[in-house]
Amino acid sequence: MKVAVYEGVKSIRFEERPIPKAGPGEAVVKIKYCGICGTDMHLYFIGDPMIKPGVVLGHENVGTVYEIGEGVMGLRVGDRVVAGPPGPCGRCYYCLHGHPNICVNAFPNTNGLGVDGGMAEYMLARDPSGMLFKIPDNVSFEDAVLTDTIATAYRAITQSAFKLGDNVVVSGAGPIGLSAIQIFKMAGARHITSLEVVDARRKLALQMGADLALDPAAEGEKLVDKLTQLYDGVGPDIVVEAAGVPQSFELCLTLPRGGGQLLNLGVTVEPSRVVQSLMVIKEMNIKSSLAYGGEEVQKVLYYLSTGKMSTRGIFSGSVPLSDLVEKGFDRLLADKSLIKVAVAP
Repeated sequence: MKVAVYEGVKSIRFEERPIPKAGPGEAVVKIKYCGICGTDMHLYFIGDPMIKPGVVLGHENVGTVYEIGEGVMGLRVGDRVVAGPPGPCGRCYYCLHGHPNICVNAFPNTNGLGVDGGMAEYMLARDPSGMLFKIPDNVSFEDAVLTDTIATAYRAITQSAFKLGDNVVVSGAGPIGLSAIQIFKMAGARHITSLEVVDARRKLALQMGADLALDPAAEGEKLVDKLTQLYDGVGPDIVVEAAGVPQSFELCLTLPRGGGQLLNLGVTVEPSRVVQSLMVIKEMNIKSSLAYGGEEVQKVLYYLSTGKMSTRGIFSGSVPLSDLVEKGFDRLLADKSLIKVAVAP
């Protein structure tokens, strides 16, 4: 089978490898789509010391069960599945204290980050009972490949201070930001403003349920006052940072009302300038959220199967594995109207 091996910044090597074999308690998935995540983009263009060269990238995976190892229950060859991160170990400090999504033993075993992922024709799932979820019959692979993105936004919002009737600002209308807008709308937000510099993405944010979409670059210094006056003269209750750039994070720090919350979902290693007095004066709460768990996956698949959530406009198409760099990484960097591009091995 063909695989895409990460060798470091701007370096991907394509090679042929044997199809993995499922050992006891394992399964092999034939990959249909592997979404290109912002994390993959970051690794390719910038790098990260936590990810070692030699791993096959790809953690947003959907496909069909190809082989099942001894002892695996609840799955059959041919089942269509979403492949999420491995289940929590249940033994570490975080698992025992209600934070299984940051299990210390899960990351090293996550496909595409710690072990080989789905930018390949086949992928070994070492924890099928904890990471493989059947896709409902009426949910397409094109919808299901967005599960990772939607589940990340879903978990963050359920962990936040959001309440029915709150006013919300979402900075960044990429896959996670657009998913967050849909979830806030479904959950009963009073008013949602999307902040996004790309015109096509602002239009999509309005289609996803935003009541207002603004270009923060065009608004400039008047943006804070505009949102303060829009929201009862005090500002929004919840502000979501989903752009993953320092400028967005710094802007978001200025927006919540007193006692409000900044929900941080953006991922970058670049430093941001933080003025502590802004947080202290407002008694601002900052909440961060990482990834998701099995419960969120099942709920997202339910929402997709019932039509309560849509991926229309978010899935921008697929590219062959051999075109991963030129039509995947490079095109996503150059064309900001694209939202989610997947690899089709």
